[in-house]
Amino acid sequence: MFLTIEDYASVCTTFELETLSADTPNRLIAEAAAIEQISSYIRHRYDADKVFAATGNNRNPLIVQCAVNITLYLMVHRLPQSMGHERRECLYNDSIAWLKDVQNSKASPDLPTYSSPDGSESDTHNPVRYGSQKPNEYCY
Repeated sequence: MFLTIEDYASVCTTFELETLSADTPNRLIAEAAAIEQISSYIRHRYDADKVFAATGNNRNPLIVQCAVNITLYLMVHRLPQSMGHERRECLYNDSIAWLKDVQNSKASPDLPTYSSPDGSESDTHNPVRYGSQKPNEYCY
């Protein structure tokens, strides 16, 4: 998967981290949902498959943090007494706000953009192509 258990250490207490790592199947399901949610915001401009195929230090730190925050928000209800729900909700809202900025081109993270299959053409601004037909001469 894109996330590792160490990625959670920056926003989790030791108890929360132990609770999360004890239930790996549910964590993996929440991670998959978080990745799909992030992809829905970035896939119009960036190659989401390449973004989430990255490993180690090649991953974008903000995308990793967003994935962690969204995953924890999805899982917070299984912690005792929804422990830290307000904090998780705040971090979730911050992550979604940043993803909306990326979607609206107000933020431009260093993510792989779409490129042609042969790799000769890269569209750094927009994957939408436009153009027109050659003009007709109408000389009979």
